[in-house]
Amino acid sequence: MSNDDAFAPAVERWIGHLGSARDVVRQELVTRQLAQHLPPQGKDRTVRVLDVGCGQGTQAIRLARQGYQVTGVDPSAELLAHATASTDAEPRDVRERLSWRQSDLFTLRDEGWDVVCCHGVLMYLPDLEAAVTALVGLTRPGGLVSLLTRNQAGIAMRAGMTGKWREALDGFDTTHYTNRLGVVDARADRPDAVRAALEAAGAQVQEWYGVRLFTDHWDKQAPPPDLDQLIAAEAEVGSRDPYRQVAALTHTLAVRST
Repeated sequence: MSNDDAFAPAVERWIGHLGSARDVVRQELVTRQLAQHLPPQGKDRTVRVLDVGCGQGTQAIRLARQGYQVTGVDPSAELLAHATASTDAEPRDVRERLSWRQSDLFTLRDEGWDVVCCHGVLMYLPDLEAAVTALVGLTRPGGLVSLLTRNQAGIAMRAGMTGKWREALDGFDTTHYTNRLGVVDARADRPDAVRAALEAAGAQVQEWYGVRLFTDHWDKQAPPPDLDQLIAAEAEVGSRDPYRQVAALTHTLAVRST
């Protein structure tokens, strides 16, 4: 999940949230949004995907099921153990398209990936621009970069939805906060700042989406019986202005141009 020691104390709490409605909505929206931009598989060419901060491997495994060759990277041995256990339950051809590596973003040196994903990691790193530059540098020219970041506008939005008025007032102008997992000084970025960082690093933004507006203030609620309708509503709100601008997370897709 994270590429920084800031996330390490929250690993157990992160695992405890897996399967909740908030987690299911996030994972499903990211999958659907990413699918609209993935390069097609070719008969004579394997599309290689690097998932930086892969955590328990949800997105990496889904991509491998679609035929992509995926390497998941995470500094947490505990989360990689979850990813490995999930892999064991997959068919042989999916298992053969998956590999896992314990590492963090700034120690990666292999370049030329067709797709580089980094979902829910940048809020734990101290510098947005440095992290985005490193991620774009891992991508081949013409390759896709997929970033899921915390949206600054979502800080006040979540606090207000839960009736925490002092936090809501403070949240309008802050860029750092204590998140649901107890991580202190997690960073939130404006969507335009993420887009600017990508373009400065040599990547052309193709599209951006909001992720989780209606359900971000929920706690550990299980997915409701009308989950399909909930996800449809979240998908719609995440692709429309002005709603996507105040979603909890921002999903930005860009193509490296240099």
